[in-house]
Amino acid sequence: MAARRRVATNNNMTVLHADPEVLAHQQTYLLDIKKRSDKFINYFLAFYYLTGIALSFYYDTWLIGLSLSTISVVAYYSIKWLLPESDLYQYVLSAVLGLFLAQFIYQMHGMFEMHFFAFISSAVLITYQKWKLQIPLLIVVGIHHATFSYLQNLGHGEVYFTTLRYFDNTTLIIHLALTVVIFFISGLWAYQLDNYGEKQILNNVEVSRLQKEAILNEERKRNEAALKKFNQELLATNRDLELARKEAEQANKAKSIFLATMSHEIRTPMNGVLGMAALLTETPLTEQQRTYAEAINTCGENLLTVINDILDFSKIEAGNLELDSHDFDLRNAMEDVLDIFATTAARKQLEVALEIAEDVPRHIVGDRVRLQQILTNLIGNAIKFTSTGEVIVRAAVISGDEDIDGIIGLKLSVRDTGIGIAPDKVGRLFTAFSQADSSTTRKYGGTGLGLAISRRLTELMHGEIWVDSTPGTGSEFSFTIRTQKGQEVPPPYTVFHISRHAGKSVLVVDDNQTNLTILEQQLLNWKLKPVVAPSADEALKLLGSEQIDLVITDAQMPEVDGVELARRIKAIHPLLPVILLSSIGDERNMTDTGLFEHVLTKPVKQQLLGKYISQSLSPKTGAAQEETVNKFRLSPDFALHYPFQILVAEDNRINQMVIMQILSKLGYAPDLANNGIEVLAMLAEKLYDLVLMDVHMPDMDGLEATRLIRQTLDSQPLILALTANAMIEDREECLAAGMDDYIGKPVKFEDLMTKLRKLYNRNLK
Repeated sequence: MAARRRVATNNNMTVLHADPEVLAHQQTYLLDIKKRSDKFINYFLAFYYLTGIALSFYYDTWLIGLSLSTISVVAYYSIKWLLPESDLYQYVLSAVLGLFLAQFIYQMHGMFEMHFFAFISSAVLITYQKWKLQIPLLIVVGIHHATFSYLQNLGHGEVYFTTLRYFDNTTLIIHLALTVVIFFISGLWAYQLDNYGEKQILNNVEVSRLQKEAILNEERKRNEAALKKFNQELLATNRDLELARKEAEQANKAKSIFLATMSHEIRTPMNGVLGMAALLTETPLTEQQRTYAEAINTCGENLLTVINDILDFSKIEAGNLELDSHDFDLRNAMEDVLDIFATTAARKQLEVALEIAEDVPRHIVGDRVRLQQILTNLIGNAIKFTSTGEVIVRAAVISGDEDIDGIIGLKLSVRDTGIGIAPDKVGRLFTAFSQADSSTTRKYGGTGLGLAISRRLTELMHGEIWVDSTPGTGSEFSFTIRTQKGQEVPPPYTVFHISRHAGKSVLVVDDNQTNLTILEQQLLNWKLKPVVAPSADEALKLLGSEQIDLVITDAQMPEVDGVELARRIKAIHPLLPVILLSSIGDERNMTDTGLFEHVLTKPVKQQLLGKYISQSLSPKTGAAQEETVNKFRLSPDFALHYPFQILVAEDNRINQMVIMQILSKLGYAPDLANNGIEVLAMLAEKLYDLVLMDVHMPDMDGLEATRLIRQTLDSQPLILALTANAMIEDREECLAAGMDDYIGKPVKFEDLMTKLRKLYNRNLK
């Protein structure tokens, strides 16, 4: 048998440490010994105690008989009660038995027969099967005999050690030697009992194992026959499964091809619809015409969202969706999502606010696009199902969730004051193609895929998503992600030296308590002194009693709005700067711009708020410069800042019109090619800086044209792919062919302008 490591337990007995069955038997055996022995000792101590009382009658030793017996018994039971899991009380018992011996000898004035109580005590201790328990008793007896015999030899007869007239050293040594021998025999007896118990346990365990093995052998024989039959059935099942797997792979491949084809076929006309609608909004229109154009654009965007949801869900189900992790600004990402819904929230008169805890890293490592996709789903639902009140977006660090590798947990939540969700409907929310109920689908629209996709994305980010909701009160959707801190970059507002205004008082006026709390905390973080007022009347009272350096007021408030409040403030304090927080579309505030130092659109970005607070608190050095915003997104000045000689390769007539019009409005004069063959011919005749290359074209597609350009031309242009395919492998295929970047259809103005800036800056480098 291989060598086994043995460890000591609370008894002398040792066990096979690696064998839990032996350990279990031994623990049961030791517990039984302990209970049986403790019960026996209870009777024995009672006998000793009563013996001490009885002996008090002979020589009137009541004080010693009562006090020493009581102290000994109390000491034993106190230790046993205070340390129930320890065996210390057994060693205390051994010493107590020695004290009883000394007491009995004294009470009987040294009667020699009393010394036999030492041997009785030694024999009693054998019941615990611990040879070490003999040691405290031996020590007490040895000290007692040596000390008291010495004192009696010196003439102190009152110690009553022995009735012998003279007790010399030789007699003492012989006496102690015999005592040691008897104690040794008792200890040896306990040791042998302990070893016998261990052997008995091992034998019992071995017998038990043999019985079990016999039963198992019988069972094994029965199972072998069943297993042989099962293996035959399993082989047949595996053949069927392999065939089914191949069929499923073919079906999945066919589905992917179908989705990619449908995506391309739908996105191509959608590019024309959305592009033309967007171009239409860039022209002078009546209010009615602009409404119609925006309706076309909104419906197209909604249809595009449905298409994207179906594609994302398909990729998740197929396991083809991967996260693209990189360092990004979390606050900026969240603010960008809120910007998307600013107009809708303003139209419904909803308060939308962002609250990010101070300890949340500004930069984290993760997939910015997918995180924004989750937030877009949650915030879009919150605004959709909320008719009055507010939508609050929060981010916080999960306390105590940072590991040694720097991975931290973040919790993001979206709380609204909308219709709420019934408890029996919550379980269906994160199921694909499901909403709270069918009537919701009809009233509010949607595919029912948004939350299902969000759940899968949070799982990819090693988090979870859940909802707390009360019907008629509102809902709070929360999700967690695992991430790590990105490269620390100083917050943009530090550029505006806001720290130099530390201690200045800022009056914040807003009837929404959540907005007040968020602004108050932000001002405190900037070392400013916030003074909050829930109404215009309260603000005017505070202005009369407090020294205020700046006023920040909401535009929409009951009774007295922000504009009227600013008029009243200027009438009293004409030089006091006022910043107005207004909603998108609230054009009436623009007629009173002279009242305000700045007018900011809600939800207010932290960077802009810090910038304009710093400017407003700074002394004016000259005439304030008005910041103008172009009414249109497309400006011909763009080409002056980012000059390109552009060639557009596109075969679809509508898409040609869209992209050519967009580039023209940006100030470019692009040329047009209908396929890859024309692209190669035109590049041979003229130098172009940039080619916007459609992927799918007749005669020669964009991928083949790009490969030939990279292989044959001396002067290499930048190539930006234009494609209606939305699968990630399509993007990789474009980059592998030699294209510099990729933009999907329908083409959005902002995306195209961002790509042009990026390519121009890369070209400069």
